[in-house]
Amino acid sequence: MSNEIELDSLANWVMMLKQLRADRADIDEQIEVAEGQIKDALGDAETGTIGGEPVIRWAHVVSQRFDQKAAKSMLTDDQINACTKPSESRRFTIVEV
Repeated sequence: MSNEIELDSLANWVMMLKQLRADRADIDEQIEVAEGQIKDALGDAETGTIGGEPVIRWAHVVSQRFDQKAAKSMLTDDQINACTKPSESRRFTIVEV
């Protein structure tokens, strides 16, 4: 479905969104560098302190995830189809001109 609507009155919002996303990319890069420095200093420790007070926690976490590849190798197509359902969403993107 490809409906269109005129957004001329929101041009400033679109420009601001583009700039904010560009700024976020720069900030994300700075965050990655800062986290890397702190993680290197933490090593195997889970808590980092400043002045004796905890300021950073880097905990080990174990999670259980569904292994689709293993399920597909063990189950028939009918069984897999019975366990799956379509989902619909909308993807919001900025069109670069």
